[in-house]
Amino acid sequence: MYLLYNVVLILGSILALPFYSFKTITAGKYRRSVLQKLGFLPKKLTECLAGKSPIWLHAVSVGEVLSSISIIRMIGDRYPNHKIILSTVTETGNYTANYGVKGIDSIIYFPLDYPWVVKRVIDAVNPLLFVIVDTDIWPNFLRELRKQQIPSIIINGRVSPRSYRGHRWFKWFFKGVLECLSFFSMQSKVDSDRIIKSGADATRVVTTGNLKFDQTVPDITEAEKERLLDSMGLKADQKIFIAGSTHKGEEEIVLDVFEALKEEYPDLVLILAPRNPERFREVENLVSQRGLNCERKTRVKERRGGSPTAPTEVIVLDTIGELCKIYSVGLLVFVGGSLVKIGGHNLLEPAAYKKAVIFGPYMHNFLEISGVLKDSGGGIQIRNRDEFLFQARRLLGDPSLLYQLGEAAYSVIEKNQGATLRNMEIIDRFVSPQRIEFLG
Repeated sequence: MYLLYNVVLILGSILALPFYSFKTITAGKYRRSVLQKLGFLPKKLTECLAGKSPIWLHAVSVGEVLSSISIIRMIGDRYPNHKIILSTVTETGNYTANYGVKGIDSIIYFPLDYPWVVKRVIDAVNPLLFVIVDTDIWPNFLRELRKQQIPSIIINGRVSPRSYRGHRWFKWFFKGVLECLSFFSMQSKVDSDRIIKSGADATRVVTTGNLKFDQTVPDITEAEKERLLDSMGLKADQKIFIAGSTHKGEEEIVLDVFEALKEEYPDLVLILAPRNPERFREVENLVSQRGLNCERKTRVKERRGGSPTAPTEVIVLDTIGELCKIYSVGLLVFVGGSLVKIGGHNLLEPAAYKKAVIFGPYMHNFLEISGVLKDSGGGIQIRNRDEFLFQARRLLGDPSLLYQLGEAAYSVIEKNQGATLRNMEIIDRFVSPQRIEFLG
């Protein structure tokens, strides 16, 4: 099984090499991560970890990093003598971990899944426990952990419909991979059922809820809101429409809705936050082609000698890690990845600031969260441009309704908290001296 997997992995890497080389040369992408992904960790890092029995958490990108904050804090409080390592796959995830998460001793890029690379990294780190946040499963890595009798668990596990189809199709291989994992803590009953049907041992699967409900958003005072608005050249009495984490194909729809709303609300300003940093310029050009006055957030203060002037019509948010706080100043909020077949993004960040949330039909990566938000009234699902415009007009035209739905969205978070503690109880089993019974 693994021989075939490794042959496919290496052949795929060879075929993909020209693309990644082009991206590295033209966009600078992957330059900071390539050495660590090939297994070359900084010497200072390996020296720092020597004999420390670190607990290693793995979070693919920004969403998973933010979900892990509460559990990282609890691990640090409970096990101060153990180092905490966090690995990410993406550069945006790494940036978020470095600048937005406290209590981590080391942050690294996750190694590529070549057998010789993962062995090198695992030997260097020598973790007491490996914890996957969500469900980023790499066969060679998990196999090497099992060989070295290092337990590995999934917390906040999720199995999307697409992943589930793949698991079932390759169950002859995937069942063996799942046997390398020591325990599965899944977000919902649906996720638990899917991982069991994919080959996981049902006696090692539990449902603990979603860590995202425990995710804390930054507190923001009125004075901080004023400073945030000022940094974008905006005023407190302006109506602000925020479209967060958008993908290609969504900005056109958002701009259509915005232009229609501008006819009724001339002071309306759009803050457009593309999900992927490499699209900042593309989105800026898209806005400008419509004749709209557009400015990147980082350039607002460059005008007139560094003093903000009258706001532009559209601000492209070209920073990393700011979107969550910026939701706090929005009146109308849309979360992207949902009008195209991406599967949605985190709806709870705006909800935590008591904002009603509009999202599209493609929420398969966040079915539970989108469902409870819809049921509460705090989430509004639209299918197309016309429904988007209708709901946006409805909300902007009724401030009391906006307030009511924002409160409903926030109540969903309050009612569904507690996953951090439940997951911590599972981690305790493996960090405690009695953990040997869970190694399988």
